[in-house]
Amino acid sequence: MSDTIRDDTFYYCEEKNLRGVACKATLSHSTLTITEAENGNKQRTVNVDDMIGCLCMRNQDHENQLSQEQDTISVFLCVYYYSLSKNFKKSPYRKRETALLRCQKYSSFVENCDYVAKWQSSLYLLIHSNEIYPHMPSTDPITIDSQRLLIFVNPNSGPGVALKTFNTRIRSFLGEANISYDLIVTSHVGHCQKIVQDSRDLAKYTGLVAVSGDGLLYEIYNGLFAREDWDSICRIPVGAIPQGSGNGLARSLAHFKNEPYLYDPLVVSVLNVVKLKSREMDLCLVNTTKFPKLISFLSVGWGLMADIDIESERLRMIGEARFTVGALARIMRLRTYKATVSYLPAVGGVPDEEISPLPPLDEPLPDQKWISLTGEFICVYSSLVPFIGTDLFFAPKALLDDGIIWLMIVKAPASKLQVTQLLLSMDKGNHIQLPWVTFVPVTAFRLVPDVSVGPQSYLVVDGEKLDTQAMQAQIMPRKGRVFMR
Repeated sequence: MSDTIRDDTFYYCEEKNLRGVACKATLSHSTLTITEAENGNKQRTVNVDDMIGCLCMRNQDHENQLSQEQDTISVFLCVYYYSLSKNFKKSPYRKRETALLRCQKYSSFVENCDYVAKWQSSLYLLIHSNEIYPHMPSTDPITIDSQRLLIFVNPNSGPGVALKTFNTRIRSFLGEANISYDLIVTSHVGHCQKIVQDSRDLAKYTGLVAVSGDGLLYEIYNGLFAREDWDSICRIPVGAIPQGSGNGLARSLAHFKNEPYLYDPLVVSVLNVVKLKSREMDLCLVNTTKFPKLISFLSVGWGLMADIDIESERLRMIGEARFTVGALARIMRLRTYKATVSYLPAVGGVPDEEISPLPPLDEPLPDQKWISLTGEFICVYSSLVPFIGTDLFFAPKALLDDGIIWLMIVKAPASKLQVTQLLLSMDKGNHIQLPWVTFVPVTAFRLVPDVSVGPQSYLVVDGEKLDTQAMQAQIMPRKGRVFMR
C-alpha cells in the first residue's frame, strides 16, 4: 500500500529564480520529496518532523523574474523547516531552510490558490500529527485557525533579555508556524500564577508557554493546581523556552530527543513548542509546614545545592555561570545540617495515577517499607527529570513519566575535596557512582530538619526559595503535559 498522500507537478524555486524548474512533489507521512523533472537524480527530501509550518503566498514584487508579463495566476507554497546539520567543527545544529514551490496548475489564480491550500492543510495535519488536546472543549484535532498560545515573558529572567529575544527571534518562529498567540509580559513575582489561577477562558488556548527560566514554569503549574478545574485543566500542554539562569526542563526535553541544545538552546526549545505536540509528564506534590500544597515539576532541594542556588541569586545577570561562582564560595564555607530524612523506595513499574496520600507532617509515616536516616547531612536533593541545569546531569535514568522521584542524599562527614568531586562529576552524571552518595528512586520522601537548624539554610522547590521547614514530597504520575516534538 502506497504511503503517498499527495503528489503533483510544481516549479521548485529559489530566491533568485522565482520561475523555478519543473519538478514532481510527493508528500508522504514522513517526507516531502521534490524531484526535478529533467534530472530525476536531483532530489530534495524534507522530513515532516523538521517542518514547522507552511504559507500560501502570491508573487507581488518579482513578477518580472517570472516572465515579461505580469504573472497573475501563480501561487507559491513555502515550507519552513529546520534540518539537522553540522558546522565546520562537526557539531550538530538546527539550520533554518525553506522549500518554495510555485503552482501554475490551473489558468486562474483562485483555482491555484484553492489547490495549494489543500496541500497546506495536508502538511499541517502531518506537522501536528492530528494532535488532540484533552483540556479543550472539543476533542477534534487542532486546525490551523484554532491554534492559539498564551505566552508569558519574564523580562527580568536571567540576563534580562527575554522580551528582546521574543521580539527579535521567537516571534518569527510563530509566524512561520502560523500560530496565533496572546502575550503577557510579567511585572512582578506571582503575576503569571495569578493570571493562570483566575483566568476563566484558559481552556481556549492550545497551550501555555513560559519564556523565562524555571521560575515562570513553577508559577504556571501552581496556578493550574490552585484552580477548581485542576483535574481537567492540568492536561493543558506547557512549553519551556529557556531565557533564565536555570533551564532544567528545557535542557531535559532536548536530551530526551537527542537534540543539539548546547549549540542554540532557543531553537530546539521553540521547535518543541511550535510543533504543538505534547507528552504526559510526572509532577510532584509538596507539603511543607507553612505551605500545605505546592506543585513541583523539576526539583526539591535542601542543603548544599539549595544554598548555592539561593546565595548566587544576586549574580543572575551572568546567567548559569552564577552556579559555578556560588559553588566555589559555598565549598570554602561548607556547612552541615541535622535532620531526619525518610523515603519510600520505588518498586516495580509506574504507580497508578491514584495513589494514597501521605499523612500530615505532624503524623508518623504509615508503612514499614519506609527507610529513615537521622544525623548530619550536607545535601538532600531530588529531581523528576535528568537535568536540573544546562550542565547538571542530575538523574541520568530519569524519564518524563517514569513515576519516580530521583533522590540524592549526601551525609556528613565529607571533605571539601569530596564535595568538589561531587559537583564536578555532575556534568556527566557520574556523581551517582560515588561511594559516599546515596542515590535512590523513590515515590515519596520526607525531610524534618532538627530544631538546631537556623535560618542560614534554605529549602528550594523548582529553584524557588522557602525558609527551612519540615516538608514531604509525593509523585503525581502523568499529571501534567509538556510540549515536546
